[in-house]
Amino acid sequence: MSDAIEQIPYRRTLFAVFVLFVLGTSTAEIIAEFAAGETLGSMGDDLFRLAFGAAVLAMFLYEYLAQRKALGELRGQLNKARGQLARLDTGSRKLASQYRAVMQKQFDVWQLTESEQDVVIGMLKGLSFREIAELRDTREKTVRQQASSVYRKAGVNSRNELAAWFFEDLLEPP
Repeated sequence: MSDAIEQIPYRRTLFAVFVLFVLGTSTAEIIAEFAAGETLGSMGDDLFRLAFGAAVLAMFLYEYLAQRKALGELRGQLNKARGQLARLDTGSRKLASQYRAVMQKQFDVWQLTESEQDVVIGMLKGLSFREIAELRDTREKTVRQQASSVYRKAGVNSRNELAAWFFEDLLEPP
């Protein structure tokens, strides 16, 4: 599809050259015939080609300018959306930082080791024990043992209960 999109300017240029060629040859033919003494009535086909070519060129230019205007408006909307996204991203990072501080307070209450905290963060992100082990460059069995220790210290029985503990207050009832 991108090949087709890339060919549009090429095709547009080729079409414009063709229309200008028809206009140029029609104009040259009309001038030559008029200089040879022919009347405008006898040059009807040439005049028709000239008028038709001019109309096609006018439509082509109108469409081209309309597309440029639409493209400019889309660029404006894109820049506006980028600005909004940047503001949201900054706000999201601020909220994430604040929530991370709340989580850290709870980690301190539970007296989690740094390794156990890493395991909790990995579990909350939805990583498997194997993925957490790979990221931490340790064995999966070690991660499972640390998760069990976290469950015991937090007073929960599973990963789901642990996640619910951190996210329950964020989700208001319907």
